[in-house]
Amino acid sequence: MNIAILAAVFVTVFLAVLAATGGKKEDDLMSRLDLSAGRESAKKTRLQLGKLIIGGLTSRISALKYPWLVKYREDVRQKLNQAGNPAELTPDGFITLVFVSITGMIVLEALFLKKINIVAFGIFGMLGYLLPNASLKNMITKRHQSILRELPNILDLLTLSMEAGIDFNAAVNKVISKSEKSPLTDELLLMQQGLRLGQSRKDSMTEMSKRVSLDALTSVVSAIIQADNLGASLGPVLRVQSEQMRIERFQLAEKLAHQAPVKMLFPLMFFIFPSIVIMLFGPLALKFMGGVFEGVF
Repeated sequence: MNIAILAAVFVTVFLAVLAATGGKKEDDLMSRLDLSAGRESAKKTRLQLGKLIIGGLTSRISALKYPWLVKYREDVRQKLNQAGNPAELTPDGFITLVFVSITGMIVLEALFLKKINIVAFGIFGMLGYLLPNASLKNMITKRHQSILRELPNILDLLTLSMEAGIDFNAAVNKVISKSEKSPLTDELLLMQQGLRLGQSRKDSMTEMSKRVSLDALTSVVSAIIQADNLGASLGPVLRVQSEQMRIERFQLAEKLAHQAPVKMLFPLMFFIFPSIVIMLFGPLALKFMGGVFEGVF
């Protein structure tokens, strides 16, 4: 009975969202769901339908102005910027995905357990909240790692370009054009776009530093801004920063190497050693047990 009520509520909400998301005609939706155009067309249709549903929920969530939601929205905006926002989500769009994830996990809990359990309800709801946030955090970590790997090489290229007589902005454009597309070159491109729109170098680089929110990049930006303020040459400053990045990366590699034996201890104790014991002593144990049973019977 509880499952039937929950399913009815879910279907009602789903239909209400469809009705409230722009008044699309039924014929238009059916034409979008036409699978005869092939697999690629069907995939595109599913994405469009998903965007239609998410868009309706997002417009409702964006109208909410609770203080805790406003604070969470700003936190999500910062994290999306750090992740590079590959899906071009707005903060309200991500919050909508979290809401859909929580709802989906709760429905799964009701379907699998055949009843509504308060403890399981809370656990599955928490999982629905954590999954999108964990995915976003993982994207941020990978992007930061990519930027850390590329930063010394990019600084070297900038140093060589400036020592060859090119000014900073032209050197950045040269590096962007000659380098493969990556998170760091994307950020440099955004910085250059800000300069073309009339921003000062200081403001444009500060915005880039805030978007990425990575200590190593913040240190480089601060050094460049300080050198600009003092009228110093940027070439030697960039070379020093590049060498410092490599030293820090080497120290990080040493730290991870020292941590590796400790991290390997758990799988060794509970997975590898038992397997070795079974392989070595299993045949002996079977042979011994066979001899014992022969004596008994």
